[in-house]
Amino acid sequence: MLYLTKDEFPIFVPFGVIGFYRYLWYCIRLLASFVYRPVPLPENPTYIASEDVTIIVPTIDAGEEFKEAAHSWLVGKPKEIIIITEEKMLGPLQDLANAVDPERIRVLTVPFANKRLQMAHGIKNTTTDIIVFADDDAIWPPTLLSYTLACFEDQKVGGVGTSQRVQPVGERMTVWEVLAAFRLTIRNIEISSSTHIDGGLPCLSGRTAAYRTVILKDPEFLHEFTHDYWLGKYHLNSGDDKFLTRWMVTHGWSTWTNFFNPFTLLAGPGLVAYIVYKSTIPTDQGGFHLPWWNVIVCYLVWLTATRTGKLLPHLWNRPQDVIYVPAFILFGYYFAIMKIYALFTLHETGWGTRAGIGDPTAATAAADKGSEPMQDLKGFPPPPQRYQDMPAPAPQYPQTLQLPVEMQVGYAR
Repeated sequence: MLYLTKDEFPIFVPFGVIGFYRYLWYCIRLLASFVYRPVPLPENPTYIASEDVTIIVPTIDAGEEFKEAAHSWLVGKPKEIIIITEEKMLGPLQDLANAVDPERIRVLTVPFANKRLQMAHGIKNTTTDIIVFADDDAIWPPTLLSYTLACFEDQKVGGVGTSQRVQPVGERMTVWEVLAAFRLTIRNIEISSSTHIDGGLPCLSGRTAAYRTVILKDPEFLHEFTHDYWLGKYHLNSGDDKFLTRWMVTHGWSTWTNFFNPFTLLAGPGLVAYIVYKSTIPTDQGGFHLPWWNVIVCYLVWLTATRTGKLLPHLWNRPQDVIYVPAFILFGYYFAIMKIYALFTLHETGWGTRAGIGDPTAATAAADKGSEPMQDLKGFPPPPQRYQDMPAPAPQYPQTLQLPVEMQVGYAR
């Protein structure tokens, strides 16, 4: 490769530096993810799921996948599950609750379907110390709640995330499910490594995340959460998990999880196209020495090898999915274009995975008009003002480390 580029070596130095920087940090993330260890279960837990956990599920669906997910949540023995939906879905969801566990599942309604509004309504009706938000298709392992609660033994922790993997809808994974699984694998590496390095992470995924109720019961939080505007003009409906993560960071709480490079995607093909062009020109006219097809083969091998390296944790468990790696590479380019489209359509807000949801501003206005008074916060201490003011008891952990837990994510709609 040096022989190929030696005539115009300075042109390629910036690309080499960018590539070296990118893969250096990927190796660091991979190493940090490898040495990461989850918080083990305490011998004498402060929080018990049957007394201290409420699961809040904002939804407008009542499909069979919801029933499967609800059964998996109940295995962890939470005190209560609160389903919040729009008024026209009360009947179907109440029937579902009655079929699963009418004693522990309660169905509430809001005037209009609006995810943030539904979440806020659930918060106001919660009486436990810990709230867990879950998507209606998130299937939990039996140990998820206990490992999540273990993180709250540290009184500095305000929010806890989870790792995730895809569960196929049918007997075999479709190409779309495999692509989703690939992306979740990369995400799991990134969040586990960032958690190990400094305890931070880009986002507590809304598929399943737990928070201290005292933080979310704060009237200031509830108002900001349901009156969040982009550029002061466009009312946001989704993006709730990003908002919650920012709130944790800006208000002095730490986060934990108990188990991006667009430039390369855009610059790589352009660089290869330039080298191929130069390879078609005679060397005495400034062309390169290798034939053009050799350049393309080298690039494809490099592209496949570097992309496959990120997917090794997934391919270790499902080696048969290696045939989908080319589709994953192509999807990466599509995803880059989609991000550019999103950049220029930031004014379009809504609940992305729920078609037909109405205007979030109208929904919030209706809720504000008929809202109930805030529940009495007696029994919940005020949140600390600064990170340094927070007590940090040292729980007694067993010496043996436990394996991380994973949440399964269904993609049936």
